Amino acid sequence: MAEPRRPSRRRLAVGAVAAAVVALAAMPTYLALSPAWRPVVVRLACAAAVVAGCARAMRWARGAAGPSATSPLDAPPPPAPSPELDARFLALRDDVIYGARSRRYFDVILAPRLAALAGARGLPPVPARRGLRPRGPSLAALDALVAEIERRP
Repeated sequence: MAEPRRPSRRRLAVGAVAAAVVALAAMPTYLALSPAWRPVVVRLACAAAVVAGCARAMRWARGAAGPSATSPLDAPPPPAPSPELDARFLALRDDVIYGARSRRYFDVILAPRLAALAGARGLPPVPARRGLRPRGPSLAALDALVAEIERRP
């Protein structure tokens, strides 16, 4: 078991000076109060001292007890393994995504692959999207093109 920590001398000295300053400030305050309020103030000061002592005792008890062990039943379940996808599927998915983003990628890479899948017959022309940047066909147009290839024998 690890040795309990001992407060440093500097910390003890600062605590003693602080307690002395509080006591010196409390004496004139106590004497300046009317005699009817003095018992109330003494009780409040004692209650504050007891609360501070109890807080220290609780901290000490928690430190002495150590960390609580977690039951395996209370532990969160391990994360579910992510489904592993086929590398060919991921490559085709990336081709479709990049083909929709770039017209040049569609014309140079994706269209020849789709033509090879279509066989001897050519593919219907795929309209380009309009805009400032030359983009490939929309995903709906690519979906229609793939559906056309799947319908062919």
